[in-house]
Amino acid sequence: MENGDTTTPTTANFTPGTTFDEDLTTGMMDRKSTEMEFSFEDHTQRAIVGSVFCLVAAAGLVGNSLVIMAVVLSQKLQTRTNAFVVNLATTDLITCFGIIFSAVTLFSKAGLPIPESVCSIAGAVTFLGGACSILTLAAIAVNRFVLITKSRETYWSMYTTKKTAAMLVFIWAYALSVCSLPFFGIGKWGYSDRYKFCIKDDSAPNSGLYSVLYSALVYPVPLIILIVCYYRIYRHVTNQLKTLKETGIEMDNTSTSCSESIRERHREPVNYSNRQVEITKNLFYVLCAFIVCLAPFAVALAIHTSDPAIPWTGMIASFNSAVNPVIYGVKHPHFKEVFRHMLRCRYHMIPEPSRFLQKMRSQSN
Repeated sequence: MENGDTTTPTTANFTPGTTFDEDLTTGMMDRKSTEMEFSFEDHTQRAIVGSVFCLVAAAGLVGNSLVIMAVVLSQKLQTRTNAFVVNLATTDLITCFGIIFSAVTLFSKAGLPIPESVCSIAGAVTFLGGACSILTLAAIAVNRFVLITKSRETYWSMYTTKKTAAMLVFIWAYALSVCSLPFFGIGKWGYSDRYKFCIKDDSAPNSGLYSVLYSALVYPVPLIILIVCYYRIYRHVTNQLKTLKETGIEMDNTSTSCSESIRERHREPVNYSNRQVEITKNLFYVLCAFIVCLAPFAVALAIHTSDPAIPWTGMIASFNSAVNPVIYGVKHPHFKEVFRHMLRCRYHMIPEPSRFLQKMRSQSN
C-alpha cells in the first residue's frame, strides 16, 4: 500500500471466530432458506381450496351416509364384503368431519379461528381416517381374493361373523396405535401454520419423524397386499374364462345331450362367479380412485421443494372421501338398485328388506 493511501478494504460484517468465506456461505444459505420457506398466505387460493373442502365434505357426508343406510335397509347388501365397505364409508365419514375444520381455518384471515384442541382433534381424525381407509381397502382385496379364487367352504370358514368383526377391530386398533404417536412425544396434531390446515403442527418437535413413521407403518404393506391380491384375482379369472372357453369348444364337438348336461352342471358356478367378478371390478375401481386421488399428494410430499403444491394436492386427496358412493351408485349392481329406491323414497321397493326396514314399515302402517 502506498504512503498516504488511507483507503481500507471493505469487509462484510464478520462474525468473531469465523472467516470471511464461512460468513459468506452462511449468509447465502440463510437467504436460500428464507427464499424457499413457504406459507400458504394467498387468501384467494385459500378460499378456493376451502370452498372445495366444503363441497367435498358435504358430498361425502351425504354419500357415505347413504352407503351405510343402504346396507342397514337391505338384507341383500348385508354381506361379509359389505361389512368392510361400511367400515370404509365410516372412515370417509369421519374424514369429512375433519375436512370441515380445515376449511374453516383456510377461510380465516386472522390465524386459527377455532380452539387449538378442536383443531388437534380434527387433525387426529384426518390421520386416523387415512390409515383406516388404506387398511380397509387391503382387507377388501383379501376378501375378494378368497371369495373368487378359493372354495365357498374356505371363504365361509375364514369370514364368520366373529372373524370378520375381529378383522374390523384389528383395523381400527392398528390405525389408532399408529396415530397415537404424538402421545409418546413424536409429532403433534394441530394447526399447520405453513399450510393453514388442521392436520399437524409443523413447529412441534419430531414433526418430520411423525410423517415418516406414519407413512412407513401405514402404506407399504397394504399397498403390496392390494397389488398382489388384485393381480392374483385377474390371473385367476382370465385362466378360468380361458378354461371354460376351451371346455365349450370341446362340448360343441360332442353330442348335444352331453353338451347340455355339462352346461347345466356349470351354469350355477359360472353365474355366481360372473356376479362376484362384477362386484370385484367395482371394488377395484374404488382402489383406483384412492390411488388417483392420493398419488399427487404422495408425490408432492416426497419432493422437498414442492411445498406450494401441498394444499392443492391435499385438495385432490380429499376427493377420495366423497367419490366411493358415486362409484357404488354407478357401477355396483346391488347398491345401484337400492340407492335408486332410497333417493326416490320408494322404500317399499328395496329388494330383500332388512328386519329393521320391515319393522319401520309395520310401525308406519
